[in-house]
Amino acid sequence: MTDAAAPRPAEPKQPGRYASWPALAIGIAFGLFYAYDLWEAVGNVLSLAGVASRFGIALSALAWIILVLSILLPILLFVVALRLGRSRNYLVQALFYLVGLTVSAATYLSLVALIALA
Repeated sequence: MTDAAAPRPAEPKQPGRYASWPALAIGIAFGLFYAYDLWEAVGNVLSLAGVASRFGIALSALAWIILVLSILLPILLFVVALRLGRSRNYLVQALFYLVGLTVSAATYLSLVALIALA
């Protein structure tokens, strides 16, 4: 068998430099909304702690747990949406981000309602 007739191993295709820019743009766009949820949660922690100290009362342990969860939730949901949509098409990626954002907002509203009971 000659070298010309020998089968060549398949060369791996390398994606172009900007092959995944739509996925990056979708992630950044939704990341801004998740960042707003995070900013809102941090603002609530700071304002509630400030109001509690002005009135000379302390927030309960349950209130602190709820406030910390409201900070961690958008980060966790963004990472989950990123991981689940990583190898899918752009529409499915956007849907994962949208569902995660919806879950984040609904859970955040529920946690804020629980603070009144804590």
